[in-house]
Amino acid sequence: MPQGENFWNPYRWVTVSEGPVLRAVPNYHHTLSGLSGRLWCELEALTPLIIGDGQAPNIQFVRHQHNSQPYIPGTSLKGPIRSLAEVVGNAAIPFPKVAVDSAHALSQARSGTEPNYQFDILARTFGYLDDSNVVAGLIHFSDAEITKEVAPPYNWQQFTVDVGQPQPSHGAFYPKNSRGENNRRKFYHHHPNAKQLSEPQANQTPPRTVRPAPPGTCFSFTVDFTNLRNAELNLLLYCLALEEQVSVTLSTDALGPNSQKPVTLKGPLRHKIGGAKPHGAGSVQIRITKMDLCADAKARYQGGSSTNTLQGPSLLGELNKRTALFQVRGDQTMKELRAMLIYSTDDPRCPIHYPDYDWFLEERDRPLHQKTPLKPTI
Repeated sequence: MPQGENFWNPYRWVTVSEGPVLRAVPNYHHTLSGLSGRLWCELEALTPLIIGDGQAPNIQFVRHQHNSQPYIPGTSLKGPIRSLAEVVGNAAIPFPKVAVDSAHALSQARSGTEPNYQFDILARTFGYLDDSNVVAGLIHFSDAEITKEVAPPYNWQQFTVDVGQPQPSHGAFYPKNSRGENNRRKFYHHHPNAKQLSEPQANQTPPRTVRPAPPGTCFSFTVDFTNLRNAELNLLLYCLALEEQVSVTLSTDALGPNSQKPVTLKGPLRHKIGGAKPHGAGSVQIRITKMDLCADAKARYQGGSSTNTLQGPSLLGELNKRTALFQVRGDQTMKELRAMLIYSTDDPRCPIHYPDYDWFLEERDRPLHQKTPLKPTI
């Protein structure tokens, strides 16, 4: 949200840690070491949800070819969880051509020489790709199959949405540190309990239509993991389950020109996935309902049963134990992250929308020293 403006930009920025990216030799697939198992997960749409089929300009929810049922590809689940793990785990960004701070560029994900390479926590668990250098990840997300339909897919409401978004050249939306680098990561605001998608702004690029799944639609999926260390599994579990109750205080600077005092919000953290996020789409709750945990994969393959199945209170206790260190973190990264992921009906950050196209043209043509600075996230 630029200073002096009453609207809230659809996304804000979370500052990444200033600490070094830590690396270690990974547990490769063939080693049969570490923790292995499976997570059973449920996903519920809290606002309209669209995982597009790419068929512009009229985008439908992606469907199976054999039965035409809507589903969420595993890659559409893995991507947002990986992005979250990158920030929480202080890892390098996994893409080679993205403008980020040098401390978190892809080159920082790996060190050493073969066969003693060391990788950061994101590369070790989700995989690593840099030209011909490839390391297979230790986590696999299945596709999410629909389990509850609020309305049949052919009756889902159609909405019109914007196509374009601000470019990195727009200083009012893409911040830089003192070295001229972007040391922050983008997260979108929730539109709590939105049943509709917001209207496009005036004078924008030609709009598209989308037909999202309505709130209340549910999907189920699994996550298989192999040879994870405790820290790696703990990070995965936190980024999937998040926190069910947090407190976030927004300063008067962060709240805008009409704010008289800070505001404290309480509520759970929730994910944003899919398309049309600037219009309020994509807020979801992910629940882990069961976990198989094997601490000795060799014993399993040798005929012994070493898998522990956790559900109900035992699962909740395991999740709380493994995510406790993340829940008590109070550093700047986690404070800003909670401010963006909190799902609270009392959230005063509205209306949420991009300015119209004329605003962007005016901002683009301003001299650098006159460009509108961003408000702080908290």
